[in-house]
Amino acid sequence: MRTVKEYEAHPGLNPGFFGRNTERPLPIRGLKTAVLWPRMYKKLIAGALVALFGFFPLNMIDREEEKGWFAFYTPWNYCKGSVVDVSYLLDAPAGKHGFMSVKDGHFYFQDGKRARFWGLNIHSDRACFPDHGQAEDIAKRLAQLGCNAVRMHFLDNETPGGIIDSAYNDSQHFSDSQMERLDYFIYQLKQNGIYVCFDVFGLGARRFKIGDDVLQYDMIKRHSTMSVSFFNKRIIELSKKFAADFLTHVNPYTGKAYIDEPSIAMVEMTNENTIFLKSLCEALPSYYKEEIRGIWKKWLIAKGRDAAGEWHEDGEFLLEIQSGYQEEMYKYLRSIGVKVPIGSSNLPYSNLNLAADSKMDFIDIHAYWDLSDNLDRIHNRPLIMQNCLNSATIINTIGAAKVYKKPLISTEWGSNWPNDWRASDILTTASYARLNDWDGLFLYAYNGGWGMSWDKLEKRLYYGTVIFNDPAKMGLFPIASIIFLRGDVASAVNEYRVSYNINKLFNMEDAYQDKLKTAGIMYVSRLEKDFDRQDTGGMNYPYLKELSPKNKRIMSDTGELISDSEKGIFILKSPKTVSFCGFIGKEAQFEYNGIKFSTASDFATFTVTSLDGKEIGYSSHLLAAVVGRARNKGQKFTPHITKKPNDIQRDVYILNKGAAPILVEAIEGEVSIKNNLRKPAKVFILDENGLRKSQIPVNAAKGSFSFRIQESYKTIYYEIIKE
Repeated sequence: MRTVKEYEAHPGLNPGFFGRNTERPLPIRGLKTAVLWPRMYKKLIAGALVALFGFFPLNMIDREEEKGWFAFYTPWNYCKGSVVDVSYLLDAPAGKHGFMSVKDGHFYFQDGKRARFWGLNIHSDRACFPDHGQAEDIAKRLAQLGCNAVRMHFLDNETPGGIIDSAYNDSQHFSDSQMERLDYFIYQLKQNGIYVCFDVFGLGARRFKIGDDVLQYDMIKRHSTMSVSFFNKRIIELSKKFAADFLTHVNPYTGKAYIDEPSIAMVEMTNENTIFLKSLCEALPSYYKEEIRGIWKKWLIAKGRDAAGEWHEDGEFLLEIQSGYQEEMYKYLRSIGVKVPIGSSNLPYSNLNLAADSKMDFIDIHAYWDLSDNLDRIHNRPLIMQNCLNSATIINTIGAAKVYKKPLISTEWGSNWPNDWRASDILTTASYARLNDWDGLFLYAYNGGWGMSWDKLEKRLYYGTVIFNDPAKMGLFPIASIIFLRGDVASAVNEYRVSYNINKLFNMEDAYQDKLKTAGIMYVSRLEKDFDRQDTGGMNYPYLKELSPKNKRIMSDTGELISDSEKGIFILKSPKTVSFCGFIGKEAQFEYNGIKFSTASDFATFTVTSLDGKEIGYSSHLLAAVVGRARNKGQKFTPHITKKPNDIQRDVYILNKGAAPILVEAIEGEVSIKNNLRKPAKVFILDENGLRKSQIPVNAAKGSFSFRIQESYKTIYYEIIKE
């Protein structure tokens, strides 16, 4: 039986915003910050490095020769007959259980069924608008991969990238042709059991025009639009109009307005929006800086307080502004007929910010590791080697946003190409998300952004955040879906609740310590925060003896998950799925309950999962997946490669992003699996579509069988049949 332990906590402002590595703050995409080198300087350095290393032999710049790597491309379209098809995890059509709501801290449908989402993002810079044939293909493919939810991101781009009609001198008209394509796509997603999440207020990619009657409209950049939305009446008015126009639009293929469509799982007000982030406030045009300063001064007079410092340093003021805006918008959405859960945004920058967001129906947070949108340089640090006490890991970042009695989702997360070690992060994130009983994760991003549509896609990796064809991510996505949606990892036995006094949070000192004192709990048990405590007594954090800095090997309180940061190894031991991944060459052999795997390869992920829902020993149909590193052909870095977990001073520059085809590192090893059924086993290698290529030799033994994985098979998938 799960136990709940309550604790009180010190106030704290989390430095750097959640979702980026806090050791070196990174900007919201598109927002320049003073902490980063100017873009031109970086280009000059990169150019100098290219020239320098151009004098060296090719094999000195290549991370290694391409010998031992093979072409493997995960397709974006439906693969009929694929063995790697987990669409049975979905419950089509989406919406069949009625509208979703919140109960006891989780999502539930109208008929009482619990809702969880293992999803993907599709970016509306073109990708949200496939033609009809593509829409049918994509929807079936997403279901096949085990994706049961899609977040439609940045719909408020102008045509041809979004729904705002660029032919008008304002941003208040939708394109009929774009809406028709979007409608059909959503209809196809619904038919295949895939729910949709919107951020609907037109405050993401939207650019205001002269006809919008917005002051300094040409000086409001995309991300500064957001902080303006908390206080400027005209922007709020336009936001309400956008939401009403969009959500009351009737989809001709479903016959329902989006406010009446139960396959729309939830809506959010905007993207990565907070008034607590100083860099957003500093990006405001002059008129809006003066406007918010004037609002603050009037507020101070009403409070009987003297002005001290700047308005963006006043925690109490910021909380009232953001909470007031969000509560106003929440009431408005309900007034126009929105029935599903409503969230605010996805950037709980601080505990005060999180307290404001906690007044909504659910919490959302974005979390990235080694994010590099521009692909000029990366740290190339392996997330799997990060100590669980590092507050910037994906698990700690997401878990720090869990609020008592509120569902928790992450609508953007990922560790991006060209990070060499990203394959292990899909499996670890899905496993710890299920341990913590989180409600949904949306990997960023299946396709879109960068002007990418579904036409003439090449067999290469394009950008760090475009993942539809990445074997290190999408190759393992269906198995991660099994882990999360089927529930192959048990929820933690213990919960720890940390309580905060809102008034004490106005003192934003000791911020970093707040993050450090909650980090790691999510690798062992569950953590949640409570902002309703009113007393002024002493404050404490939970103490878990497992979380000693000297202890590098951490086990969940269920005994199913092990994270060894010193070796860089993750182990999942459950009856239906077993995974062993990371720098597994450091351990001669992995063995659990009759399943053995050994390899001489330095880095790899090895997973065996039951496809028929039975325990592995009794399953008649299994899938084994073995994935290491993946890259483009000819991809080149500067010679520095780091596996050091905290090496952030030396960057790895990308000299050449490479070209098609995508290459996967060959992993060789030996697999042995228990066979309680005592039936002969057959093993088939599968191609990139999940179709059988050929049968390979199997060695039978008493109560088990074994087979080799090797380079010549040129696959990451092995289908196992016992009959």
